[in-house]
Amino acid sequence: MRPPLVLTIAASDSDGASGLQSDLKTFTALGAYGASAATMICAVNTQGLRGIHYLPGDVVRGQIDAVATDLLLDATKIGALGSAAVVEAVAAAVREHRDRLGRLLLDPVMVGSDGSALISAEGARALRDSLVPLVDLLTPNMAEAAQLLGRPIATSLDEMREQALALQALGPQAVLVTGGRLEHDDAVDVLVHPGGTDLLRADRVPGRRVRGAGSTLSAAIAAQLARIEEYDRAGELEEIGEAGTDDDLVTIVASAREFLASAIENAGDWSISRSDSGYSTLNHLITLDKD
Repeated sequence: MRPPLVLTIAASDSDGASGLQSDLKTFTALGAYGASAATMICAVNTQGLRGIHYLPGDVVRGQIDAVATDLLLDATKIGALGSAAVVEAVAAAVREHRDRLGRLLLDPVMVGSDGSALISAEGARALRDSLVPLVDLLTPNMAEAAQLLGRPIATSLDEMREQALALQALGPQAVLVTGGRLEHDDAVDVLVHPGGTDLLRADRVPGRRVRGAGSTLSAAIAAQLARIEEYDRAGELEEIGEAGTDDDLVTIVASAREFLASAIENAGDWSISRSDSGYSTLNHLITLDKD
């Protein structure tokens, strides 16, 4: 017997709110074993980004090779990559190890919560051309979807759906465009998949400036995908659809959104910073609360 296994390929964030640190916490909270390959080192805290050290492509590739040739992976999540060289190195690793990486999810991180650029223009083009076509699920926010397509940011659900379909046409089996920037009373995400299009709605948490929401959501999806793979067929777990149905991805994404919403809500009284002016963090420990 073994646990569901997930590899995260992402930035190392020093405050633990995002990047591979939040990914590993999310995997653990959802019952999956996490492995990691660091792509860059970010000096960051609740006030914002202070500096980035980009790792060479061969260093990133070496980490992926080491994990993929040994560990029994059920899913892989790709996050912030930073440079075209790293994007190309990751794409080459994916092509070589595709049958060993399990379900493949790409969260195309391009801009930080404070507006800092996290990838070069050349890197963004390489991301679109070399990596997007290889993945099973792409999870951009509205700004990232627009940047990948070279279009203005969507201003309506119809435009979000059009951009999601345009991204799906590049190669991914499914695309989830998160709609936090859209002016709605509730948060609406658009999921296009082989079975059609679904709008996923959730209540907004007012007055919260949260960092790490996108990486936590995509990590939660990857963890649930890993659990599906580990049990060898869809529907083995009661909370993830029924055997023989085609709605498992919708249910998985909805479940991940519930985890994220709970992690935001249950961090409301947390205080990890010396200042009250920065971004809030998430409570990834909610599944460990026995009270």
